[in-house]
Amino acid sequence: MSTQKISAAILTYNNERHIEEVLKKLYWCDEIIILDSFSTDNTIAVCEKYTTKIFQNKFEGFGIQKNILMSKCSNDWILSVDSDEVLTDELITSISNLDLIDFEKNSGFLIKRKHIFLNRQFQYGKESNSWILRLFNKNKGGVTENIVHETIVVTGNTSKLKGEILHYTIEKIKDAIYKMDSYAQLKAAEYFKNGKKVNWVKIYLNFPFTFFREYFLNRNFMNGYQGYIWSLLVAQGAGLKYLYLKELYNR
Repeated sequence: MSTQKISAAILTYNNERHIEEVLKKLYWCDEIIILDSFSTDNTIAVCEKYTTKIFQNKFEGFGIQKNILMSKCSNDWILSVDSDEVLTDELITSISNLDLIDFEKNSGFLIKRKHIFLNRQFQYGKESNSWILRLFNKNKGGVTENIVHETIVVTGNTSKLKGEILHYTIEKIKDAIYKMDSYAQLKAAEYFKNGKKVNWVKIYLNFPFTFFREYFLNRNFMNGYQGYIWSLLVAQGAGLKYLYLKELYNR
């Protein structure tokens, strides 16, 4: 195992379907910290099998929630994992093989995430071919306070790790529609809070442009039927966020 103590940090809300699979792959971490948004299913009961460090806070946006979560971690190095993300054995080995020199010369480590949508693992598209910062030193950076699509930012050097995170997103179309709609509303609220304006170009052209980018430019057409549905839903969310923003201004 790694010579550096690492805290695993997870936000949860009604994640009983995947959370146990997620937690099983974090056995090597020195502690597991959970911040739950008052789940109504068996999420908490499952988490209690793996950690006693479970906290609850009403959802205030992903950025705020994650910063509260990070503040609960007792170690400097934090592995941020979503409640539907499972580490591969290769990634666990890669982290375990890091020595103190690796941690000293880096502020964070980038990990490739594989996108699984409607039970298909995407081989093409940015969702399965992007490097994301998930293992980092909290003294060298932190989480942006975006309501949605928050990111981890650090100062200093970062390196890439072998292995992947498997991201089990959505298994049913109706759930995907609900999630995209929820994210669109959250993004609109963030834009409104920041004073971002909306115009007819964004309202009318965002949907077709986003679909063209996702399906053709990002090559989701090579992910089959699931790639088409994914591109359609991403475009739907992109268009809806400006409709919701317009609605907020109209109020």
